[in-house]
Amino acid sequence: MAPRFYVDCDFQPDSTLVLPEKPAHHASRVLRMREGDSAVLFDGRGNEAQCILHFFSDRTEANILSVAPSHTESPLKTVLIQALVSQEKLDWILEKATELGVSKLVIVPAERSVTKLDAKRLEKRLSQWKNTVQSACEQCARSLIPSVQYCEQLQTALIENKSERNLVLAPAAQKSFYLGNSQSVTFAVGPEGGFSAQEIELANTLGYESALLGPRVLRTETAGLAALAVAQSQCGDFR
Repeated sequence: MAPRFYVDCDFQPDSTLVLPEKPAHHASRVLRMREGDSAVLFDGRGNEAQCILHFFSDRTEANILSVAPSHTESPLKTVLIQALVSQEKLDWILEKATELGVSKLVIVPAERSVTKLDAKRLEKRLSQWKNTVQSACEQCARSLIPSVQYCEQLQTALIENKSERNLVLAPAAQKSFYLGNSQSVTFAVGPEGGFSAQEIELANTLGYESALLGPRVLRTETAGLAALAVAQSQCGDFR
């Protein structure tokens, strides 16, 4: 499969564009691509362009051959509300959720979140999170970059991100979930130690069903990903 690069622009067939510094460096210095090699550019909005690369001393050009919409998006719209956890765990969650077709990621602090972010650190982390998701799209052949947001309050995150089905994952729940023919679903996942009883009660009050993922207690970095995989198997593109 040809290497893929994110370029935020409107692609036009039979045109030439100069690659931005980051993809140009990755193509020439990291991947050691050569004159005339094929590549795929994607705009983050669901479109991709087949192109040929040309390398010059001061720039890298992409000769666009054709433009088409991507066909790698799931028909199921999924939102993952993930409680704030350590950066290492969060990077893993963001990357793998993107591979599993998540539509939107919302990071929110919870009562048991150990990690804390001030305004300065948040700005830097949010940029890192978006880069992680972008890189995951390059690797997994997605051309639509999932939205990544940070929300200060769990209640706000739950209210503003409701879908057709809304589930809060809780080890104490009595049953698993079946989505049937649902077209959208939101999962809320707690931090290390899970959501508190008060947070689960809040979610239930706001219309979120408590759901269980099997008889074992899953870590926070496993639970959301397992839920996304189950959802894609039930009514997404894993069927």
